[in-house]
Amino acid sequence: MKMSEVVFSLLRDKHLIGLLSPKNADQCLTAYEVLSPLGIVLEIAFRTEEALNGIRAIKKEYPDALILAGTVMTPKQAESAIHAGVAGIISADYIPSVVEVAVRHDILCVPGGLGDVGKQLVHKAELYGCTLEELKERYPYQWIYKIFPAVAESQSYFQITKAWKGPFKGLTVVYTGGVSLDTLEQIAGFDPDGIFCGSALTRAIDNPEMMKEEALKWLSIVWKR
Repeated sequence: MKMSEVVFSLLRDKHLIGLLSPKNADQCLTAYEVLSPLGIVLEIAFRTEEALNGIRAIKKEYPDALILAGTVMTPKQAESAIHAGVAGIISADYIPSVVEVAVRHDILCVPGGLGDVGKQLVHKAELYGCTLEELKERYPYQWIYKIFPAVAESQSYFQITKAWKGPFKGLTVVYTGGVSLDTLEQIAGFDPDGIFCGSALTRAIDNPEMMKEEALKWLSIVWKR
C-alpha cells in the first residue's frame, strides 16, 4: 500500500492528529515517539524553519514513519515535504498550486477552510483525469477536507460539515482550530467518523509524560463514542 493509503487508514481508525509547530528537530522526534505508539498521527507545521529539519530527523530515525506536513502554503513547501518523506499535505486554505503538487505525487492532500470543499474535490478529479465518483472510489484518501476553524472563541462552525456531506457523501472531515479537551466530545459526538486535530496534544512537548497523559485523555473521549 502507498503511504497515503496507510496513513488515511490510520486516521480513520484512531481519528486523531497532533499538531506541532517545532522550535527544533528534537521536538519533532519527541512528539513522534510519544504519539506514534498510541496511533496518533503527527502533523508538523511549516510555521517555523525547523519543520523540514524535523521531518527529515524523524524519517532518518524511523524510515517507515507516517508524518503529515501542515500549514503548507506554497508548491515549494509541498515539494520539499514530499521529498522528505511525508505521507500527506495539509493546508490552511484551498491553494490550487499545492493541490497540483500533491496530486502529481499521488499524496494525500487536505486543503482547509469554511468553503471550497467542492472546488478542491473537482480540482483533484480533473488532475487525476477522473469523475468525482471515481475519485471517491479510486483515491479515497483524496475524498477529504479540513474545516478550519472548527471553533473560534464562542462561535462554532463545525456543524456546516453536515451540509458538505449532502452532495459529497462519505466525505472525511478533519476538524481543527479550537479543538481541545473542552470541545472534543461535542465535535466527536457530532461526527463520529471525523478526524480531530489539536495543538494541545503537543503543548507539553518538553514533558513527554505529560504529553502522553493529554493524548490518552483525547483517546478516551474518541474511544467512548
